[in-house]
Amino acid sequence: MSPLDAKLRRLAAELAAIQKRAKALGIFTNKRELLHCPGCGLKEDVTANGMLITYHEPDLSHDTGLRFKQLNKHTFRCPACGQNVKEPISEQGCEGASPA
Repeated sequence: MSPLDAKLRRLAAELAAIQKRAKALGIFTNKRELLHCPGCGLKEDVTANGMLITYHEPDLSHDTGLRFKQLNKHTFRCPACGQNVKEPISEQGCEGASPA
């Protein structure tokens, strides 16, 4: 392993640790799309300081304190009504996708 490879591995490990700490603090790390439950309308958003919140419209400023529970890589359970919610497909992650 070259010195550069070792340095990259160390930096990647540090970044993973920082992301884990940020997630534990409730900071949205942008590793997935924001969720919306079609059953009850609970939505996720991110505040200006990076905190993940959930709300029901029209009360956009009130964080319910509820958080979607991840069941597998792309499926989450709504904490309000229990419905399974699929993560939306990222427009950035799809080559050739045209914006709506």
